[in-house]
Amino acid sequence: MAAAVVATCALAAACSTNAPDAAKADTGGSTTSKTIVLVPKQTSDPFFTAAESGAKEAAGQLGYSINYVGPTTADAAGQVTTLESALQSHPAAITIAPNDPDAVAPVLKKAMEQGVVVSAFNADAAPDARQFFVSQASDEGIAEAIVDTMAEQTNGQGTFLLVTSTATAANQKTWLNLMKPYIAKKYPNMKIAQIIPGNDDPATVLQVTSSYLSAHKSDTTGVWVIGGGMSGAVRAMQQLGIDPKQMPVAGLCIPSDVREDMHAGLIKNCVLWSPADTAYADVYAIDAMIKGTYPESGNGTLDAGRLGTLQIKDNVVEVGDPITFTADNIDQYKF
Repeated sequence: MAAAVVATCALAAACSTNAPDAAKADTGGSTTSKTIVLVPKQTSDPFFTAAESGAKEAAGQLGYSINYVGPTTADAAGQVTTLESALQSHPAAITIAPNDPDAVAPVLKKAMEQGVVVSAFNADAAPDARQFFVSQASDEGIAEAIVDTMAEQTNGQGTFLLVTSTATAANQKTWLNLMKPYIAKKYPNMKIAQIIPGNDDPATVLQVTSSYLSAHKSDTTGVWVIGGGMSGAVRAMQQLGIDPKQMPVAGLCIPSDVREDMHAGLIKNCVLWSPADTAYADVYAIDAMIKGTYPESGNGTLDAGRLGTLQIKDNVVEVGDPITFTADNIDQYKF
């Protein structure tokens, strides 16, 4: 939601899995850099500050430093500017959670041509613009958990508003594409009436939810929020005189954003994963790529420190399963 220059051409085989030309290119970065540039969707989001802390934990164990830089709001143009600037310092690696995979692809390819290890986390980049993607959990598991947690509250039926993060985010598109057939098969009486971007921001989520419910209050069963800012949907309902206990809000959430509402019983459950673990695994994968121990085929395993052995399939590193937050466990998560 980390820039690395490949140290030597001995990494060519590992780099060639997704970007065959990158390993052959002249190295424009430093062969001695130990800096990993981590570019979040937005620096101010608690989710990504938690990712920063996980990346720094792994970096400390492996001898790297983390440069956490990016736009303050979910802005693709801001990420491009950040990446262009980061390349001037010749880092060892860049890892990014793209707001728009197409927008950042050219500069990521430029980084690989210069010998920088490039990865994506939380949201994928174009496959030919990174060497691997660190997936917080399986996309199928996330999509099904989003649906199931709402279905539990509505008896598997009803009409719903769905608020995404940004319209261009690859992970959002993937989850939606998995949610739709899963709903049709398992919950045929559930229907997504409209999909609206919320920009990972409670104020924006409040605005778009309020606007929609003002016109569709009587025929809306619940509201899914699958980007950040779920609390904004609760505020919108309260301003319109709707009881969130009667019109459930569910989906993906940031614990710090929903903690108060969850303890008040206004949100029953929501789903996410550990951003710290995702970024921690990312740094271990970057280290493996730099050292030439990342599997050349893009399939195999990764020794990921305290996370143990992780599976890699088609250059996707899978970290674990999604977490369902409830009032009973949400205080265990501090981001």
